[in-house]
Amino acid sequence: MAKTLQLNLITPQKQLLNAVAVDFVALPALEGELGVLPGHIPMIVQLGYGSLRYKQDGKEEEFAVLGGFAEILHESVNVFAEGAGLADEIDEEEEKQKIKRAKESLSKKDADIDFELAEIEIKQALTRMKVKKRHLG
Repeated sequence: MAKTLQLNLITPQKQLLNAVAVDFVALPALEGELGVLPGHIPMIVQLGYGSLRYKQDGKEEEFAVLGGFAEILHESVNVFAEGAGLADEIDEEEEKQKIKRAKESLSKKDADIDFELAEIEIKQALTRMKVKKRHLG
């Protein structure tokens, strides 16, 4: 049995991680957090909004993941995320501004406003802020 997993994280924009050897992966599955160790049974899991964490040489890294799915194999985890960002690179002030703009557009009651899109933007910004705060401890 392998002692590490190969982790790949891919978004529609770019590949964020490519075959990174990790000791452990935690995924934000729809039904709750899913931990993956080397030798895990193969499965496919749908992802919600939340934190993707992994340990590499005793150091933990974290990404905000915004939906998608993950393919778990015995020796690898392939994450296909709708959106993702490294926790250290998330700008809280920028996320607050996104929430403010989305709330302002929702309050206008304009027929041209895409309410569903505005609500998604708020959820995504809140998720990124939550992951950033969690990562900072």
